[in-house]
Amino acid sequence: MNSVLRIALGAAGFLAISLPLPLPAQPTGSYSYSYDEEGDPASGSPTTQVSSIPEIATRLASMNSLCTGSGGYTVDCLAERIEALEQDAANIGGHTELKQILRDTAEELRNLARENRDPAKPRARLIGPDGQQSTRPLVAVAPDRRRGTHERAIAILEEAETRLLRSSTQSVERANQYQQVAQALGSNKVLLRS
Repeated sequence: MNSVLRIALGAAGFLAISLPLPLPAQPTGSYSYSYDEEGDPASGSPTTQVSSIPEIATRLASMNSLCTGSGGYTVDCLAERIEALEQDAANIGGHTELKQILRDTAEELRNLARENRDPAKPRARLIGPDGQQSTRPLVAVAPDRRRGTHERAIAILEEAETRLLRSSTQSVERANQYQQVAQALGSNKVLLRS
């Protein structure tokens, strides 16, 4: 009986040591971060799906509510918000080029953040004051690389704006919609200039 109890206690101790414990969210101003190393973008839920181009513009304009004040995580926060939006817009038909531009922009921003990662900061899921939260862990940019990285991120957003405006030549209605999308996307450059 003693040996069975010793084996059971030993196994329980081993499991307690080997299982990672979740880190609690840490408040930072009106934001909180929870740190982890795993996670993939969640596919859009029915409540986050967008069904029109004006909805895409609205979502792009509201990205700053999560990414404002996120410090070194800003570039990857923008990438993640665009990724999530592109997934949520998957069911909109007839706008393949627009969705590809969003996909490319998100990928470029995400790669930029990874190339300039701050090894001293953990990956973190961001939760904004309005309840928005990142769908995957975000990468922080190293402080000494932040200025140059933000300048390159602005250039990526400007290139996306240009591509959107050039791809909207099919009709006046589409041109107006894509112009709104381009303006909404471009409005996020202010996050990178502060």
